[in-house]
Amino acid sequence: MLKKILHFALYCVLVCVILLTGCNGGSVSSGESSSSSDNLLDITNIELSINEDLELLVGDTRDITATAYIDSEICSSAIIEWKSSDTSVAVVSKGKILALGGGLATISANYGEISKSLKVFVAKRITAKNVNSFSEDYINVYGRSYIDDDKLNFDHSANAVELAIIGTSLSVDIESTTNSYMRVFIDGDAQGNRMAVQQGVKTYTVAQNLTNGYHKIRIVKATESLHSSWDLSNFNATAFATLPEKSDLKIEFIGDSITAGNANLGSQGDAWSVDNSDSSKTYAYLTAQKLNANYSIVALSGICVKAYHWVKNLNMSTMYANVSNVNTEKYSFDFNPNVIVLNIGTNDANYASNVDSSYAGKFTNDYLQFLSFIRAKNPNAHIVCIYGMMGSNPAISAGIYDAIDNMNDNNIVYNPFAFQPNTSGGADHPSLSAHQTWSEALANYIIEYYLTK
Repeated sequence: MLKKILHFALYCVLVCVILLTGCNGGSVSSGESSSSSDNLLDITNIELSINEDLELLVGDTRDITATAYIDSEICSSAIIEWKSSDTSVAVVSKGKILALGGGLATISANYGEISKSLKVFVAKRITAKNVNSFSEDYINVYGRSYIDDDKLNFDHSANAVELAIIGTSLSVDIESTTNSYMRVFIDGDAQGNRMAVQQGVKTYTVAQNLTNGYHKIRIVKATESLHSSWDLSNFNATAFATLPEKSDLKIEFIGDSITAGNANLGSQGDAWSVDNSDSSKTYAYLTAQKLNANYSIVALSGICVKAYHWVKNLNMSTMYANVSNVNTEKYSFDFNPNVIVLNIGTNDANYASNVDSSYAGKFTNDYLQFLSFIRAKNPNAHIVCIYGMMGSNPAISAGIYDAIDNMNDNNIVYNPFAFQPNTSGGADHPSLSAHQTWSEALANYIIEYYLTK
């Protein structure tokens, strides 16, 4: 009898050992340290209960678990080791992410060489005075801008400011030289809310009735620089917080009415108006948005490389060297873009066809001089030259090709992706759908031929 009892006890122990070491099902394991390297299981994958990067406030917590797999089977006996790239910002303890201090940390679940991670940005509270200093220690500013008389000045197409609030609403004072438009993006919304801006000074509630908490808000100047300039001041909210830093990928767009968004919300046969034009819905802004890039747009409707045509007293060679078409101080060229998209030549073609036929022969040299200036100011940028989105003049296209050839620069390319010309928007300009299509092609090019190299 005693032998039977001992045999039964030994059998139970063996079953327990098998259950403890087996991986054919079971629950999530989220221990604080991993197994000895001499005793590792053949884990092939780890999945987290949170599948996206987080933005938390100091003091917040968030539940998190990790599940280990051997092929498709859950392995409940694998003990996961949690690590943080910065333990002063965030750690995992007892199944929770703890937000400890402002900054960015990578939280990873690890077993042997298998790992799965997410980024955790922890925001800290800042003051209204911090925000209204317009320092990029506290807000993100996109595009060439400047501070004048304690106000943040926006001249350029799609100039933008991004800030974070803690609360339910945000207001700002805007002084606009003309009736214009803004587009407001909240918490990563890709469409944005288009709002009218009146000439003069007015307080605008750009966000309201939000859930009480942390929100990122971006205000984009949707009317191009030819038609309005803004002064922004007095951002007001219940409380403010810090933002994640802007992307390391920097893209500068240089162009004319196509890049500025002339009549891109209109339909064929519509005349141009401020109402049917939107700089935040161009191929340029949409490309930056798709790539989450830091961007700058220098564009003006009617502008030529060096000739004076629709714009009688300004060309792009001069405008690009200055802060803006309004501010004629010399620009500092401190943006240092990784990629420059130069999309100009449409107005030059019209000038050569309808005003001065001899200009076609001069264009190559004008484009070459401007391209040389761009390269001198941005020695490391990958330059993408584009022409033909509204149709192509062979002489202008050949001039661009010859100018690039004369540069003898392998980091300059011409029309590196296929696109169809389009004039089905308002004022015989490209439509919104064309801009969307081009942004996908350009973003894919930048990913494939620049970011992966």
